[in-house]
Amino acid sequence: MVDRKARDEFAELLRHFIAGRITNDAFEDQVPFSKDLAIFEIWWLAAWPLYDDFDEHTLTEEYRASDDERREIAKCVLFLKTDQEYQWPRHSTLKQLLRNLRYLVTLTFGRVPAYSSKELLDAAAGDLEAWPFIGLKDLETARRRPPYLAGKGL
Repeated sequence: MVDRKARDEFAELLRHFIAGRITNDAFEDQVPFSKDLAIFEIWWLAAWPLYDDFDEHTLTEEYRASDDERREIAKCVLFLKTDQEYQWPRHSTLKQLLRNLRYLVTLTFGRVPAYSSKELLDAAAGDLEAWPFIGLKDLETARRRPPYLAGKGL
């Protein structure tokens, strides 16, 4: 089920967050509730790993997302602007939490080991390079129809 209104709101919210225009707390407070699986899955697998839950901050300076993370968010925004169904298997929050605990078991001296949230995806379900699209063909089709500044000749 594609929730166009929630997807549009979330796409704009992600753009503001990754650009450092809003804090992580403001971001979390504004994530729209929806039955569209893309909203939760993109928040859980792409956005949530970018920020610190304990301190309010923007994604600037020491918290700035890497270029790869920024590209991932751009791909998520592109997906949210399509009418494609989210086709990856849904992840249970409890299952994910238990799986993530293995990363937190060792003493980290305040730093959690970095890992790719894509490790939580079932690679048999689709092409990991295309996520949240199910395959590269879907991603390339969406890239040919950019939702922002398309045909503006800048």
